[in-house]
Amino acid sequence: MPDEEVTPPTVEQVEAMAQVMPPYICAAIVTLAGSGLRIGELLGLKVSDVDFKAGAIRVDRQRLQSGKIGPPKTAKSRRTVPVGKVVTDALLAHLAARPSKEWLFTMEEGEPLNYRRWKTEWNGARKALQAAENGAAERESRKAVELPHMVTHDLRHFYASALIAGGAGVKQVQLVLGRASAVITLRIHAHPWPGEEDRTRSVRDAVLGGLRTGCGPDDQAVKETAGQRA
Repeated sequence: MPDEEVTPPTVEQVEAMAQVMPPYICAAIVTLAGSGLRIGELLGLKVSDVDFKAGAIRVDRQRLQSGKIGPPKTAKSRRTVPVGKVVTDALLAHLAARPSKEWLFTMEEGEPLNYRRWKTEWNGARKALQAAENGAAERESRKAVELPHMVTHDLRHFYASALIAGGAGVKQVQLVLGRASAVITLRIHAHPWPGEEDRTRSVRDAVLGGLRTGCGPDDQAVKETAGQRA
């Protein structure tokens, strides 16, 4: 299996994209980053697929690039994804601003959001971010930073990597992503996040805590040997 490990976007990059996206689909960024859905699955969501009380999104279909609705990508892609309050709050605010009885995300004209419109808005948001960076660099008399080329699928990587970094089991991550293999999930998404080294030390100390004493010389002898005589 080739090495396919990816580098997920940072929290700051995801937040920046959400801020520059048009208001009518801002909640889509939050939903993708907080659920790991594929873009086709998001575009195929109906209002009834979201259980706001339980905090879950049911994936039963996807919108194809042709605009037609089809079944999920694979049998395992048909699933229920648990989501947090950040996602449900964003969707509630979205529906309050844009009420809908069927499709969760619609275009400004009222038609279901499609791939073409999504791609146009996404690319426009990226250009807006780069323009903002260039403007800030000019005001601060510094060299502009070239922003990474984020694509929508990077939000899925962000979600999976965050779950793994937070301690979620690889099997659980596989299930919520709708992937066929836990091995593929680990190979692609097991990217170290900031603070991982400190977290590794904490885990080791928690497991080996019982070995602090009772193994070898007593504490005083150890301190004297290390040149730390009390």
